[in-house]
Amino acid sequence: MRGAELTNRLCTALMVLIEKFAFHPCGRPYYPNVLGMRLRTGGLLMQSHKSLFEPRCALVSLSFGIALLMLASQPASAQFYVRSPDVKKGEIAIEEHGAIYAGPGEDERRRQSHEVEFLYGLTDRWELIVEGFFRQDIGESIEAREFELGGQYEIIERHGNGLGLAFRTIYEFALQEHSPDEILFGPLAKYVRGSDSATINAFFIGQVGDEAEIDSLELKVNWRLKHELSEKFALGVEGYSEIEDLSHAGSFDEQKHRLGPVAYLEFEGKPKWEFAAGALFGISEATSDVTFKFDAEVKF
Repeated sequence: MRGAELTNRLCTALMVLIEKFAFHPCGRPYYPNVLGMRLRTGGLLMQSHKSLFEPRCALVSLSFGIALLMLASQPASAQFYVRSPDVKKGEIAIEEHGAIYAGPGEDERRRQSHEVEFLYGLTDRWELIVEGFFRQDIGESIEAREFELGGQYEIIERHGNGLGLAFRTIYEFALQEHSPDEILFGPLAKYVRGSDSATINAFFIGQVGDEAEIDSLELKVNWRLKHELSEKFALGVEGYSEIEDLSHAGSFDEQKHRLGPVAYLEFEGKPKWEFAAGALFGISEATSDVTFKFDAEVKF
């Protein structure tokens, strides 16, 4: 187990983020100078939305508390969800992305997996990301696999129709013994035209530390085509591909590829709720026959 070591590294990383981005979970005003631009995040929210910020403070504190408990309790994984490049200042999002596997593949013998994600819009372009990943393999109990901490920067802001583009970087702390830490980085793009949209994520993952198993990079590509039938309901198709070692990519059947239909449900308001569910079919030998995915998000 490396719980104490990981907790120390997490606290150090959080202090760097707090100092750099002026984020304080309980909304104290702070005025740093980052890249020549003076920012004011928590103080502005505190003054203009004081009555709404107190529950947000509690949610943020609770999220960090859960994260620390995860590190204390247990010693390259991404869930089946296509990320959006959009960033909104002051918005808090709490998300759960789950998957149930049926028909194990040659290189994928899993029962279920879950990713719990916390997002906070630090500015109009910067977003803080905190994630925890859990997985249960066949014949084993569910375990915390990774704790992830990072950020996303929106390069091109989309207003209505058109293109949105962002870049995401995340450090993934391994919670299992003899597993390497990883760094994920890559672009996210979304193009919208009327009721139709196309979104793609291309993430490269590098292993770091003494436990690293490959010298090259891993590649994960997630994409979604979506058509809105009404303000609340939409249908789409999602696809996920994974090449574990780009220097030894292997054949198509040795890689993980899946795709399938997904339905989306959205309820506007404060808070805003979003749900999705679908079935992803494995199209390579290494992939499970069917993966049932579900997403639940709440935004404040």
